[in-house]
This record gives sequence, C-alpha cells and structure tokens, in this order.
Amino acid sequence: MVAAELPANASLAELLSARARRTPRDRLAIDVIGGLLIAGTAVWARPGGWLIVAAAAGCFTFYGIWALAERHLLPRPWPERPSHEGVWEAVQGAAAVLGVGSFVLLLLAALGVGLGSITS
Repeated sequence: MVAAELPANASLAELLSARARRTPRDRLAIDVIGGLLIAGTAVWARPGGWLIVAAAAGCFTFYGIWALAERHLLPRPWPERPSHEGVWEAVQGAAAVLGVGSFVLLLLAALGVGLGSITS
C-alpha cells in the first residue's frame, strides 16, 4: 500500500503524488473519461442532486488529469526528458486548482442539499 511506504507525517500532496506514480495510466484515463461522461450526463439530465454528482465527477476528472501530468513530469535521464515541461506543469497546476474547486463545490452542494431551504 502507498501509505505504508510514506512517513507518518506525510502531507496530502505527498500521498496523492505517491498514489499517482503507482496507478496505471489506463486507470487514470478511465478516471478522466468516466468523470467527464458522468459530469456531462449530470449537467445535461439535471436529476435531483445533480450538482453533487457533477462536482464529484469533476474531482475524479481533475485528479486523473493531475496524476497523468505528475507521471509525465517524473524525473528521467536526459535523452528521455519530456518536451514542453512548462506546459505539463501548467496543466498540473490548473488541474490542482480546479480539483480543489470541485471538492469545495461538492462540500457546499452537499451542505445545501442537507440543510434544504431555510426560512425564518
């Protein structure tokens, strides 16, 4: 397991980075494609609680994009270095920001559904 190999005081970023390095690319691609399909379907159909479903799917999508960029930016010997490294860093940063935004939206949407409409 990834958590057993990390120190006890590892941060969330270290845990996610270690998990991204060990997850197969196919699984990360499924996260991205599945998240996009589920989010698109939830926005299109708008069932009850659709915002929660779309935000959760966004979390999976942006984690998959971030993890793919993380794997692409792993240190390699000189001849195999990735081209356009700055672009991959920008993609990774944007995916991180949008993923955190999706998570915050998920929390706020779940809180809104849980509280319902409050009248005074």
